[in-house]
Amino acid sequence: MSSPKREHKVERVKRERDGLDALVDLLRYAPGGFAAIPEDDLEVRLRWYGLYTQRPKEAGLFMLRVKIPNGTVTPDQLEALGNLSIRYGDNTGDITTRQDIQFHSIRIEDVPAIFAELERIGLTSSGACGDITRNITGCAVAGIDRAELIDAEPIVEQVHQFFLNNREFSNLPRKFKITISGCAAHCSNHEINDIGLIALRREDGTIAFDLWVGGGLGAKERFADRLGVHLTPEEIPEVAAHICALFRDYGNREYRTKARLKFLLAEWGPEKFLHELETSLGRNLLRGAAPPVPVTANRAHLGVHAQKTPGLFYVGAAVQGGLFHGTDMLALANFAREAGSNRIRLTTTQNFVVLDVPGPAVVRLEHQLAERGFQTNPSSFRSGTLACTGTQFCKLALVETKARAAELVEFLEREVPGFTTPLRISVTGCPNSCAHYQVCDIGFVGDLIRTAEGPKEAFRVFLGGHLGTGHVFGRELDKKIPAESIKDYAKQLAVTYLERRHSTAESFQAFIARHSVAELEQLA
Repeated sequence: MSSPKREHKVERVKRERDGLDALVDLLRYAPGGFAAIPEDDLEVRLRWYGLYTQRPKEAGLFMLRVKIPNGTVTPDQLEALGNLSIRYGDNTGDITTRQDIQFHSIRIEDVPAIFAELERIGLTSSGACGDITRNITGCAVAGIDRAELIDAEPIVEQVHQFFLNNREFSNLPRKFKITISGCAAHCSNHEINDIGLIALRREDGTIAFDLWVGGGLGAKERFADRLGVHLTPEEIPEVAAHICALFRDYGNREYRTKARLKFLLAEWGPEKFLHELETSLGRNLLRGAAPPVPVTANRAHLGVHAQKTPGLFYVGAAVQGGLFHGTDMLALANFAREAGSNRIRLTTTQNFVVLDVPGPAVVRLEHQLAERGFQTNPSSFRSGTLACTGTQFCKLALVETKARAAELVEFLEREVPGFTTPLRISVTGCPNSCAHYQVCDIGFVGDLIRTAEGPKEAFRVFLGGHLGTGHVFGRELDKKIPAESIKDYAKQLAVTYLERRHSTAESFQAFIARHSVAELEQLA
Protein backbone atom coordinates (compact mmCIF):
# COMPACT_ATOMS: atom_id res chain seq x y z
CA MET A 1 0.00 0.00 0.00
CA SER A 2 1.48 3.36 -1.02
CA SER A 3 1.94 6.01 1.62
CA PRO A 4 -0.26 9.13 1.41
CA LYS A 5 1.25 12.20 -0.20
CA ARG A 6 2.84 14.75 2.06
CA GLU A 7 0.79 17.94 2.46
CA HIS A 8 2.62 21.20 2.88
CA LYS A 9 1.23 23.63 5.47
CA VAL A 10 0.41 26.19 2.78
CA GLU A 11 -1.55 23.58 0.82
CA ARG A 12 -3.55 22.74 3.95
CA VAL A 13 -4.36 26.42 4.51
CA LYS A 14 -5.46 26.89 0.90
CA ARG A 15 -7.51 23.69 0.95
CA GLU A 16 -9.35 24.81 4.07
CA ARG A 17 -10.12 28.24 2.68
CA ASP A 18 -9.35 29.97 -0.60
CA GLY A 19 -6.98 32.92 -0.47
CA LEU A 20 -9.55 35.15 -2.16
CA ASP A 21 -11.87 34.53 0.79
CA ALA A 22 -9.48 36.47 3.00
CA LEU A 23 -10.81 39.87 1.92
CA VAL A 24 -13.89 39.84 4.17
CA ASP A 25 -11.87 38.70 7.18
CA LEU A 26 -9.06 41.12 6.38
CA LEU A 27 -11.48 44.03 6.66
CA ARG A 28 -12.91 42.50 9.83
CA TYR A 29 -9.48 42.20 11.46
CA ALA A 30 -8.64 45.85 10.90
CA PRO A 31 -10.31 47.28 14.03
CA GLY A 32 -8.59 44.68 16.23
CA GLY A 33 -5.13 45.34 14.87
CA PHE A 34 -2.27 42.99 14.09
CA ALA A 35 -2.87 40.75 17.11
CA ALA A 36 -6.37 39.90 15.85
CA ILE A 37 -5.09 38.11 12.72
CA PRO A 38 -4.88 34.28 12.94
CA GLU A 39 -1.56 32.75 11.90
CA ASP A 40 -2.87 31.02 8.76
CA ASP A 41 -4.26 34.27 7.41
CA LEU A 42 -1.25 36.28 8.54
CA GLU A 43 1.36 34.08 6.89
CA VAL A 44 -0.60 32.74 3.91
CA ARG A 45 -3.99 34.08 2.88
CA LEU A 46 -3.35 37.83 3.21
CA ARG A 47 -0.78 37.48 0.45
CA TRP A 48 -3.63 37.04 -2.05
CA TYR A 49 -4.32 40.74 -1.44
CA GLY A 50 -0.71 41.87 -1.72
CA LEU A 51 0.15 41.88 2.00
CA TYR A 52 3.36 40.42 3.44
CA THR A 53 4.52 40.82 7.01
CA GLN A 54 7.71 42.84 7.00
CA ARG A 55 10.83 43.00 9.12
CA PRO A 56 10.72 43.16 12.11
CA LYS A 57 7.61 41.00 12.47
CA GLU A 58 6.99 42.12 16.04
CA ALA A 59 6.35 45.64 14.74
CA GLY A 60 3.13 44.33 13.18
CA LEU A 61 3.57 46.12 9.85
CA PHE A 62 3.09 45.01 6.25
CA MET A 63 4.43 45.46 2.79
CA LEU A 64 1.55 46.13 0.38
CA ARG A 65 1.98 45.52 -3.34
CA VAL A 66 -0.34 47.11 -5.93
CA LYS A 67 -0.73 45.58 -9.40
CA ILE A 68 -0.15 47.88 -12.37
CA PRO A 69 -0.96 45.84 -15.53
CA ASN A 70 1.56 46.66 -18.26
CA GLY A 71 2.91 49.28 -15.83
CA THR A 72 0.39 51.90 -16.97
CA VAL A 73 -0.85 54.59 -14.58
CA THR A 74 -2.42 57.98 -15.11
CA PRO A 75 -1.14 61.05 -13.25
CA ASP A 76 -4.30 60.98 -11.14
CA GLN A 77 -3.70 57.36 -10.17
CA LEU A 78 -0.05 58.02 -9.39
CA GLU A 79 -0.98 61.03 -7.29
CA ALA A 80 -3.44 58.89 -5.32
CA LEU A 81 -0.74 56.25 -4.78
CA GLY A 82 1.65 58.94 -3.58
CA ASN A 83 -0.91 60.22 -1.11
CA LEU A 84 -1.47 56.66 0.17
CA SER A 85 2.27 56.26 0.66
CA ILE A 86 2.58 59.51 2.59
CA ARG A 87 -0.52 59.02 4.72
CA TYR A 88 -0.25 55.31 5.50
CA GLY A 89 3.19 54.06 4.40
CA ASP A 90 5.71 56.48 5.91
CA ASN A 91 6.43 57.88 2.41
CA THR A 92 7.85 54.53 1.25
CA GLY A 93 7.59 53.14 -2.25
CA ASP A 94 9.34 50.90 -4.77
CA ILE A 95 8.95 50.12 -8.45
CA THR A 96 9.34 46.36 -8.84
CA THR A 97 10.65 44.29 -11.73
CA ARG A 98 7.02 43.30 -12.43
CA GLN A 99 5.90 46.91 -12.93
CA ASP A 100 4.16 46.96 -9.53
CA ILE A 101 4.22 49.66 -6.88
CA GLN A 102 4.82 48.45 -3.35
CA PHE A 103 4.58 50.27 -0.03
CA HIS A 104 6.02 49.45 3.37
CA SER A 105 5.12 50.08 7.02
CA ILE A 106 1.39 49.55 6.39
CA ARG A 107 -0.87 48.98 9.42
CA ILE A 108 -3.74 46.50 9.14
CA GLU A 109 -5.99 49.16 10.67
CA ASP A 110 -5.46 51.31 7.56
CA VAL A 111 -6.01 48.61 4.96
CA PRO A 112 -9.79 49.19 4.51
CA ALA A 113 -9.19 52.86 3.67
CA ILE A 114 -6.32 51.96 1.34
CA PHE A 115 -8.37 49.34 -0.50
CA ALA A 116 -11.29 51.75 -0.86
CA GLU A 117 -8.99 54.30 -2.45
CA LEU A 118 -7.46 51.70 -4.78
CA GLU A 119 -10.94 50.71 -5.90
CA ARG A 120 -11.82 54.36 -6.50
CA ILE A 121 -8.87 54.86 -8.82
CA GLY A 122 -9.30 51.55 -10.65
CA LEU A 123 -6.32 49.66 -9.21
CA THR A 124 -6.10 46.57 -7.03
CA SER A 125 -3.78 44.51 -4.88
CA SER A 126 -5.77 41.32 -5.52
CA GLY A 127 -3.36 38.70 -6.85
CA ALA A 128 -0.29 40.87 -6.30
CA CYS A 129 1.17 38.11 -4.11
CA GLY A 130 0.27 34.52 -3.26
CA ASP A 131 -0.17 31.33 -5.29
CA ILE A 132 -2.07 33.01 -8.07
CA THR A 133 -1.46 34.82 -11.37
CA ARG A 134 0.67 37.86 -10.54
CA ASN A 135 0.77 41.23 -12.29
CA ILE A 136 0.95 40.78 -16.06
CA THR A 137 3.83 42.69 -17.55
CA GLY A 138 4.40 44.20 -20.97
CA CYS A 139 6.36 46.78 -22.89
CA ALA A 140 6.62 50.26 -21.38
CA VAL A 141 6.30 51.88 -24.81
CA ALA A 142 3.48 49.70 -26.14
CA GLY A 143 1.36 51.46 -28.72
CA ILE A 144 3.77 54.35 -29.23
CA ASP A 145 7.14 52.88 -30.21
CA ARG A 146 7.90 53.21 -33.90
CA ALA A 147 9.74 49.87 -33.99
CA GLU A 148 7.12 47.70 -32.28
CA LEU A 149 5.23 45.03 -34.20
CA ILE A 150 1.93 45.33 -32.34
CA ASP A 151 0.43 47.18 -29.39
CA ALA A 152 0.04 44.31 -26.93
CA GLU A 153 -1.35 46.35 -24.02
CA PRO A 154 -5.01 45.53 -24.87
CA ILE A 155 -4.09 41.83 -24.74
CA VAL A 156 -2.35 42.33 -21.39
CA GLU A 157 -5.49 43.99 -20.06
CA GLN A 158 -7.73 41.23 -21.42
CA VAL A 159 -5.64 38.49 -19.79
CA HIS A 160 -5.40 40.51 -16.56
CA GLN A 161 -9.17 40.82 -16.38
CA PHE A 162 -9.65 37.11 -17.10
CA PHE A 163 -7.49 35.98 -14.19
CA LEU A 164 -8.43 38.76 -11.75
CA ASN A 165 -10.42 37.24 -8.85
CA ASN A 166 -11.00 34.11 -10.96
CA ARG A 167 -11.53 31.28 -8.49
CA GLU A 168 -10.72 28.65 -11.07
CA PHE A 169 -7.13 29.84 -10.82
CA SER A 170 -6.88 31.21 -7.29
CA ASN A 171 -5.25 28.09 -5.80
CA LEU A 172 -2.16 27.36 -7.88
CA PRO A 173 0.84 25.36 -6.62
CA ARG A 174 2.90 28.56 -6.53
CA LYS A 175 2.97 32.02 -8.12
CA PHE A 176 2.41 32.30 -11.88
CA LYS A 177 3.95 35.01 -14.03
CA ILE A 178 2.92 36.10 -17.52
CA THR A 179 4.40 38.66 -19.90
CA ILE A 180 3.01 39.71 -23.30
CA SER A 181 4.92 42.12 -25.50
CA GLY A 182 5.09 43.48 -29.02
CA CYS A 183 8.39 45.23 -28.31
CA ALA A 184 11.19 44.99 -30.87
CA ALA A 185 13.74 44.85 -28.02
CA HIS A 186 11.74 42.16 -26.15
CA CYS A 187 11.98 44.27 -23.01
CA SER A 188 9.63 42.31 -20.76
CA ASN A 189 11.94 39.33 -20.14
CA HIS A 190 9.96 36.51 -21.74
CA GLU A 191 12.86 34.14 -21.09
CA ILE A 192 12.23 34.09 -17.32
CA ASN A 193 8.42 34.07 -17.12
CA ASP A 194 6.03 31.14 -16.70
CA ILE A 195 4.39 32.30 -19.93
CA GLY A 196 6.35 34.56 -22.26
CA LEU A 197 4.69 35.83 -25.45
CA ILE A 198 6.68 37.94 -27.91
CA ALA A 199 5.44 39.30 -31.21
CA LEU A 200 6.88 38.40 -34.58
CA ARG A 201 5.98 38.85 -38.22
CA ARG A 202 5.26 35.59 -39.99
CA GLU A 203 6.28 34.90 -43.59
CA ASP A 204 2.76 35.70 -44.76
CA GLY A 205 3.02 39.15 -43.17
CA THR A 206 0.65 38.50 -40.26
CA ILE A 207 1.61 39.30 -36.67
CA ALA A 208 1.64 36.44 -34.20
CA PHE A 209 3.12 35.72 -30.77
CA ASP A 210 5.88 33.19 -30.14
CA LEU A 211 5.14 31.08 -27.04
CA TRP A 212 7.68 30.40 -24.30
CA VAL A 213 6.78 28.44 -21.15
CA GLY A 214 8.37 27.50 -17.84
CA GLY A 215 10.93 30.19 -17.09
CA GLY A 216 11.75 31.51 -13.63
CA LEU A 217 14.55 32.59 -11.33
CA GLY A 218 14.56 32.14 -7.54
CA ALA A 219 16.96 29.76 -5.83
CA LYS A 220 16.76 27.36 -8.82
CA GLU A 221 16.80 29.28 -12.07
CA ARG A 222 15.51 28.02 -15.41
CA PHE A 223 15.01 29.59 -18.82
CA ALA A 224 11.64 29.13 -20.48
CA ASP A 225 11.23 26.55 -23.21
CA ARG A 226 10.23 27.81 -26.61
CA LEU A 227 7.35 25.56 -27.67
CA GLY A 228 7.71 26.33 -31.38
CA VAL A 229 4.16 27.58 -31.85
CA HIS A 230 2.67 30.91 -32.87
CA LEU A 231 -0.52 32.31 -31.34
CA THR A 232 -2.81 34.87 -32.86
CA PRO A 233 -3.73 37.74 -30.53
CA GLU A 234 -7.23 36.29 -30.24
CA GLU A 235 -5.92 32.90 -29.03
CA ILE A 236 -3.80 34.25 -26.19
CA PRO A 237 -6.37 34.42 -23.35
CA GLU A 238 -7.63 30.89 -24.02
CA VAL A 239 -4.15 29.38 -24.33
CA ALA A 240 -2.93 31.19 -21.23
CA ALA A 241 -5.88 29.77 -19.29
CA HIS A 242 -5.14 26.22 -20.45
CA ILE A 243 -1.45 26.52 -19.58
CA CYS A 244 -2.36 27.82 -16.15
CA ALA A 245 -4.83 24.93 -15.72
CA LEU A 246 -2.10 22.38 -16.52
CA PHE A 247 0.07 24.00 -13.87
CA ARG A 248 -2.83 24.02 -11.40
CA ASP A 249 -3.64 20.36 -11.97
CA TYR A 250 -0.16 18.84 -12.39
CA GLY A 251 2.20 21.17 -10.55
CA ASN A 252 4.00 19.86 -7.45
CA ARG A 253 2.03 20.56 -4.26
CA GLU A 254 4.15 18.48 -1.89
CA TYR A 255 7.29 20.61 -1.90
CA ARG A 256 7.20 24.40 -2.17
CA THR A 257 10.76 24.42 -3.50
CA LYS A 258 9.61 22.36 -6.52
CA ALA A 259 6.18 23.89 -7.08
CA ARG A 260 6.80 26.38 -9.91
CA LEU A 261 5.83 25.61 -13.51
CA LYS A 262 9.53 25.44 -14.41
CA PHE A 263 9.82 22.14 -12.51
CA LEU A 264 6.89 20.64 -14.40
CA LEU A 265 8.55 21.63 -17.68
CA ALA A 266 11.81 20.11 -16.50
CA GLU A 267 9.97 16.88 -15.66
CA TRP A 268 7.78 16.64 -18.76
CA GLY A 269 9.92 18.38 -21.34
CA PRO A 270 8.53 20.87 -23.89
CA GLU A 271 7.27 18.18 -26.31
CA LYS A 272 5.05 16.47 -23.73
CA PHE A 273 3.89 19.82 -22.37
CA LEU A 274 2.84 20.97 -25.84
CA HIS A 275 1.04 17.65 -26.40
CA GLU A 276 -0.87 18.05 -23.13
CA LEU A 277 -1.67 21.66 -23.97
CA GLU A 278 -3.05 20.82 -27.40
CA THR A 279 -5.00 17.88 -25.97
CA SER A 280 -6.54 20.25 -23.42
CA LEU A 281 -7.38 22.78 -26.14
CA GLY A 282 -8.76 20.10 -28.46
CA ARG A 283 -6.77 21.38 -31.44
CA ASN A 284 -3.24 21.79 -32.73
CA LEU A 285 -1.52 25.15 -32.54
CA LEU A 286 0.21 26.80 -35.47
CA ARG A 287 3.89 25.87 -35.75
CA GLY A 288 6.43 28.53 -36.60
CA ALA A 289 10.06 29.58 -36.55
CA ALA A 290 11.69 31.53 -33.74
CA PRO A 291 11.87 35.31 -34.00
CA PRO A 292 15.23 37.04 -33.82
CA VAL A 293 15.85 38.23 -30.28
CA PRO A 294 18.60 40.86 -30.05
CA VAL A 295 21.38 40.56 -27.50
CA THR A 296 20.81 43.50 -25.21
CA ALA A 297 22.34 44.33 -21.86
CA ASN A 298 19.74 46.99 -21.17
CA ARG A 299 16.12 47.01 -22.34
CA ALA A 300 15.16 50.01 -20.22
CA HIS A 301 13.59 52.40 -22.81
CA LEU A 302 15.35 55.42 -21.31
CA GLY A 303 15.93 58.79 -22.92
CA VAL A 304 13.82 60.93 -25.25
CA HIS A 305 12.37 59.28 -28.34
CA ALA A 306 9.84 60.20 -31.00
CA GLN A 307 6.54 58.32 -30.91
CA LYS A 308 4.49 57.05 -33.81
CA THR A 309 2.32 60.15 -33.60
CA PRO A 310 4.20 63.12 -35.08
CA GLY A 311 5.09 65.79 -32.54
CA LEU A 312 4.85 63.50 -29.50
CA PHE A 313 7.73 61.99 -27.56
CA TYR A 314 8.26 59.56 -24.72
CA VAL A 315 10.70 60.38 -21.95
CA GLY A 316 12.25 57.48 -20.01
CA ALA A 317 14.06 58.20 -16.75
CA ALA A 318 16.20 56.07 -14.43
CA VAL A 319 15.07 55.49 -10.85
CA GLN A 320 17.87 54.67 -8.44
CA GLY A 321 17.35 50.98 -7.62
CA GLY A 322 13.60 51.36 -8.03
CA LEU A 323 13.31 53.51 -4.88
CA PHE A 324 10.24 55.65 -5.47
CA HIS A 325 8.91 57.59 -2.48
CA GLY A 326 5.37 58.87 -2.17
CA THR A 327 6.65 62.40 -2.64
CA ASP A 328 8.32 61.26 -5.88
CA MET A 329 5.00 59.90 -7.09
CA LEU A 330 3.30 63.23 -6.42
CA ALA A 331 6.07 65.13 -8.17
CA LEU A 332 6.02 62.88 -11.24
CA ALA A 333 2.24 63.11 -11.48
CA ASN A 334 2.48 66.90 -11.52
CA PHE A 335 5.36 66.94 -14.00
CA ALA A 336 3.43 64.69 -16.40
CA ARG A 337 0.30 66.85 -16.20
CA GLU A 338 2.28 70.04 -16.81
CA ALA A 339 3.92 68.37 -19.82
CA GLY A 340 0.52 67.47 -21.27
CA SER A 341 0.85 63.73 -20.64
CA ASN A 342 -1.89 61.53 -19.22
CA ARG A 343 0.08 58.25 -19.22
CA ILE A 344 3.10 57.04 -17.29
CA ARG A 345 4.48 53.52 -17.50
CA LEU A 346 6.63 51.70 -14.97
CA THR A 347 9.22 49.38 -16.49
CA THR A 348 10.56 45.90 -15.73
CA THR A 349 13.91 47.59 -15.03
CA GLN A 350 12.45 49.57 -12.09
CA ASN A 351 12.33 52.81 -14.06
CA PHE A 352 9.51 54.85 -15.63
CA VAL A 353 8.52 56.37 -18.96
CA VAL A 354 6.34 59.46 -19.45
CA LEU A 355 4.30 59.05 -22.65
CA ASP A 356 2.72 61.45 -25.13
CA VAL A 357 4.86 64.50 -24.34
CA PRO A 358 4.57 67.33 -26.90
CA GLY A 359 7.92 68.39 -28.32
CA PRO A 360 8.00 71.88 -26.73
CA ALA A 361 7.48 70.35 -23.26
CA VAL A 362 10.34 67.83 -23.39
CA VAL A 363 13.24 70.00 -22.20
CA ARG A 364 11.35 71.36 -19.19
CA LEU A 365 10.22 67.87 -18.22
CA GLU A 366 13.78 66.56 -18.42
CA HIS A 367 14.94 69.41 -16.20
CA GLN A 368 12.20 68.77 -13.63
CA LEU A 369 12.98 65.06 -13.54
CA ALA A 370 16.71 65.70 -13.12
CA GLU A 371 16.04 67.97 -10.15
CA ARG A 372 14.28 64.99 -8.49
CA GLY A 373 17.24 62.71 -9.28
CA PHE A 374 15.58 60.98 -12.26
CA GLN A 375 18.01 61.14 -15.17
CA THR A 376 16.92 60.74 -18.79
CA ASN A 377 20.50 60.32 -20.03
CA PRO A 378 21.93 58.24 -17.19
CA SER A 379 25.23 56.43 -17.01
CA SER A 380 25.35 52.73 -17.85
CA PHE A 381 25.74 52.08 -14.16
CA ARG A 382 22.62 54.03 -13.20
CA SER A 383 20.39 52.78 -16.02
CA GLY A 384 21.30 49.14 -15.52
CA THR A 385 21.31 48.64 -11.75
CA LEU A 386 18.49 46.73 -10.05
CA ALA A 387 17.93 46.38 -6.31
CA CYS A 388 15.45 44.41 -4.21
CA THR A 389 13.93 45.53 -0.90
CA GLY A 390 16.74 44.24 1.34
CA THR A 391 16.92 43.99 5.11
CA GLN A 392 15.24 47.33 5.72
CA PHE A 393 11.86 45.62 5.27
CA CYS A 394 12.22 42.08 3.86
CA LYS A 395 12.24 39.12 6.26
CA LEU A 396 14.20 36.94 3.83
CA ALA A 397 16.99 39.36 2.98
CA LEU A 398 20.43 38.92 4.49
CA VAL A 399 21.87 42.30 3.52
CA GLU A 400 20.86 45.92 2.96
CA THR A 401 20.38 46.64 -0.75
CA LYS A 402 18.72 49.92 -1.74
CA ALA A 403 21.18 52.33 -0.13
CA ARG A 404 24.09 50.10 -1.08
CA ALA A 405 23.01 50.05 -4.74
CA ALA A 406 22.76 53.86 -4.77
CA GLU A 407 26.19 54.15 -3.19
CA LEU A 408 27.61 51.69 -5.72
CA VAL A 409 26.21 53.61 -8.70
CA GLU A 410 27.43 56.99 -7.46
CA PHE A 411 30.89 55.55 -6.71
CA LEU A 412 31.22 53.98 -10.18
CA GLU A 413 30.06 57.17 -11.91
CA ARG A 414 32.74 59.06 -10.01
CA GLU A 415 35.55 56.55 -10.37
CA VAL A 416 34.96 55.26 -13.92
CA PRO A 417 33.62 58.32 -15.76
CA GLY A 418 32.72 57.94 -19.39
CA PHE A 419 31.94 54.22 -19.13
CA THR A 420 29.36 53.81 -21.90
CA THR A 421 29.18 50.05 -22.41
CA PRO A 422 25.69 48.69 -21.62
CA LEU A 423 25.87 46.97 -18.25
CA ARG A 424 23.39 45.41 -15.84
CA ILE A 425 24.19 45.10 -12.14
CA SER A 426 21.99 43.43 -9.53
CA VAL A 427 22.13 44.04 -5.80
CA THR A 428 19.95 41.30 -4.33
CA GLY A 429 19.34 40.52 -0.68
CA CYS A 430 18.80 36.76 -0.85
CA PRO A 431 18.79 33.85 -3.36
CA ASN A 432 15.11 34.45 -4.32
CA SER A 433 16.31 36.81 -7.05
CA CYS A 434 13.77 39.61 -6.89
CA ALA A 435 16.46 41.72 -8.58
CA HIS A 436 17.42 39.07 -11.16
CA TYR A 437 21.04 38.49 -10.17
CA GLN A 438 21.37 35.39 -12.38
CA VAL A 439 20.67 37.32 -15.60
CA CYS A 440 22.74 40.43 -14.94
CA ASP A 441 26.30 41.09 -16.09
CA ILE A 442 27.32 41.47 -12.46
CA GLY A 443 25.07 39.81 -9.92
CA PHE A 444 25.62 40.44 -6.22
CA VAL A 445 23.51 38.20 -3.96
CA GLY A 446 23.43 38.69 -0.21
CA ASP A 447 25.13 36.33 2.21
CA LEU A 448 27.01 36.43 5.49
CA ILE A 449 30.62 35.85 6.43
CA ARG A 450 31.92 34.86 9.83
CA THR A 451 34.36 37.17 11.54
CA ALA A 452 35.83 37.40 15.00
CA GLU A 453 33.20 40.06 15.74
CA GLY A 454 30.37 37.85 14.49
CA PRO A 455 28.48 37.49 11.17
CA LYS A 456 28.86 40.36 8.74
CA GLU A 457 27.05 41.24 5.53
CA ALA A 458 28.66 40.00 2.33
CA PHE A 459 27.82 39.18 -1.28
CA ARG A 460 28.32 36.17 -3.50
CA VAL A 461 29.22 37.09 -7.08
CA PHE A 462 27.73 35.92 -10.40
CA LEU A 463 29.22 37.14 -13.69
CA GLY A 464 28.08 37.09 -17.29
CA GLY A 465 24.32 36.54 -17.05
CA HIS A 466 22.17 38.04 -19.80
CA LEU A 467 18.94 37.67 -21.76
CA GLY A 468 18.41 37.87 -25.50
CA THR A 469 20.24 35.74 -28.09
CA GLY A 470 22.37 33.10 -26.40
CA HIS A 471 20.75 33.88 -23.05
CA VAL A 472 22.79 32.44 -20.22
CA PHE A 473 22.84 32.48 -16.46
CA GLY A 474 25.74 34.12 -14.68
CA ARG A 475 28.55 31.91 -13.40
CA GLU A 476 29.13 31.96 -9.67
CA LEU A 477 32.63 32.71 -8.44
CA ASP A 478 34.18 30.98 -5.47
CA LYS A 479 34.27 34.04 -3.27
CA LYS A 480 32.26 36.19 -0.91
CA ILE A 481 32.95 39.90 -0.88
CA PRO A 482 32.38 41.96 2.27
CA ALA A 483 29.41 44.23 1.63
CA GLU A 484 31.43 47.42 1.96
CA SER A 485 33.88 46.18 -0.71
CA ILE A 486 31.53 45.60 -3.66
CA LYS A 487 32.15 49.17 -4.86
CA ASP A 488 35.87 48.54 -5.27
CA TYR A 489 35.25 45.11 -6.77
CA ALA A 490 32.85 46.46 -9.42
CA LYS A 491 35.23 49.33 -10.20
CA GLN A 492 38.15 46.98 -10.75
CA LEU A 493 36.03 44.74 -12.93
CA ALA A 494 34.94 47.69 -15.09
CA VAL A 495 38.51 49.00 -15.38
CA THR A 496 39.88 45.56 -16.24
CA TYR A 497 37.27 45.20 -18.96
CA LEU A 498 38.23 48.56 -20.48
CA GLU A 499 41.92 47.68 -20.41
CA ARG A 500 41.70 44.11 -21.71
CA ARG A 501 38.78 44.02 -24.15
CA HIS A 502 39.75 42.99 -27.66
CA SER A 503 38.29 46.17 -29.13
CA THR A 504 35.82 48.92 -28.26
CA ALA A 505 33.20 46.79 -30.01
CA GLU A 506 33.59 43.90 -27.57
CA SER A 507 30.66 43.91 -25.14
CA PHE A 508 31.03 43.25 -21.45
CA GLN A 509 29.04 40.06 -22.01
CA ALA A 510 31.46 38.82 -24.66
CA PHE A 511 34.44 39.78 -22.52
CA ILE A 512 33.17 37.75 -19.57
CA ALA A 513 32.12 34.82 -21.78
CA ARG A 514 35.62 34.28 -23.16
CA HIS A 515 37.09 33.78 -19.68
CA SER A 516 36.91 30.63 -17.58
CA VAL A 517 35.64 30.82 -14.02
CA ALA A 518 39.24 30.45 -12.80
CA GLU A 519 40.24 33.41 -14.95
CA LEU A 520 37.25 35.44 -13.77
CA GLU A 521 38.39 34.89 -10.20
CA GLN A 522 41.52 36.86 -11.03
CA LEU A 523 39.93 39.76 -12.90
CA ALA A 524 39.14 41.86 -9.82
